[in-house]
Amino acid sequence: MTTPQDWEQRILAGIDETSHELLDLAGLLIRTPSENPDGDCTDVAAVIAGHLADAGLSNESHDAGDGRVSVVAHSGTVGEGERHLVLAGHHDVVPVGDVTRWSFPPFAGDVVDGWLRGRGASDMKAGLAGLIHVYVLLHRLGVPLRGRLSLTAVPDEETGGDRGADWLLARGVVDGATGAIIAEPSERAHPTIGQKGSSWFRLTIHGRPGHGSLQPLHGTSANLLAARAIVALQRLWELTPNAPEDVRPLIESSKRYAEEREGFGAGVGEIFERVSLNIGTVRGGTSTNVVADTCVVDCDSRVPIGLTREQVFDKVRAILAEEGIEADVEPLGFASEANWTGTDDPIVATLVGVLRELHDPEAEGVLQWASSDARTFRAHHIPVLQYGPADPHTIHGFDERAHVDDIVLAAKVYALTVVRYLGLTD
Repeated sequence: MTTPQDWEQRILAGIDETSHELLDLAGLLIRTPSENPDGDCTDVAAVIAGHLADAGLSNESHDAGDGRVSVVAHSGTVGEGERHLVLAGHHDVVPVGDVTRWSFPPFAGDVVDGWLRGRGASDMKAGLAGLIHVYVLLHRLGVPLRGRLSLTAVPDEETGGDRGADWLLARGVVDGATGAIIAEPSERAHPTIGQKGSSWFRLTIHGRPGHGSLQPLHGTSANLLAARAIVALQRLWELTPNAPEDVRPLIESSKRYAEEREGFGAGVGEIFERVSLNIGTVRGGTSTNVVADTCVVDCDSRVPIGLTREQVFDKVRAILAEEGIEADVEPLGFASEANWTGTDDPIVATLVGVLRELHDPEAEGVLQWASSDARTFRAHHIPVLQYGPADPHTIHGFDERAHVDDIVLAAKVYALTVVRYLGLTD
């Protein structure tokens, strides 16, 4: 009789033996451009669908328009008391930026000195390749899983669009899921199990035009009003959250992790209990010698656990009123409340337990200050956590890369988590 332990050893050995296939797939995904914007993921979705089909696995492509193509695959059915696990990832990437500032081709997709190189290596084509490879390998080995296993590869994540995970989940594609793993980049021993909310907004400030040579005596500069508003809105940092008691230990451990393991230094952990504000773009005026009649300021604000987006918007309006600045305030882009999955949820406990066995006995889940598709899964009441291979300092930057050892480790973590979370038939 083959025991669960026998299956796990067979799976781990299978990942080692086929690691070249995993890296080849990751490289192919990187070499298939899918920058967002403009967000057309037709080609990379076709690569994923073809890879699954070549492995004898049925799959579906869902086209939400403008190249926002998702690939979905399912295996198994859910009986009474059984679970449904979703392996999820996005296949769009941020733009490569100034190509001359890369020391290698941005879409290299090769392995050099133990590093997989190219845009998306960390965020998150290496992790996505790991999910796909595990899904294929479990089928190839004939692992007798209980319940249902689904795979989703989606577009439209990097710009916070609604035609990726939002589009799929709203249409019931993974209805009944009891847990999910997203292969977003993380630190080796610290999957992310919660995140701050996103409250992006746009300020539109109107002034009164006039001849530039008469400033400040003639006309009212929207640019100057915007500058005052930008300085005043730094007071959002003063908002004090009231986090639930049961999540405060997670916040404290995340603060320690950020300062001790992430390498950002003392004090950065405070970000988990503050409203952050980034002034992303400022666009005002029509000409150098004309008093600006309109200025538009796009802001990226992140909301800690214990505050809501509406509370942040109320504070924005209050600050502007105190300063005597009239402005239109409208939501923009990413929009979510702070969200998290409990440390005792089965999907979190299972993956963290596997990680402690395979890599670090002190592994634990932490919060992140960014946002991802995890917010969408939690909005649909699907417990989720994120774990993926990455070189954090190259994410969204030049010379993006991920270490081969981390890629293989992540695949092993995914595989054993699937087996232990779903269980095996007799």
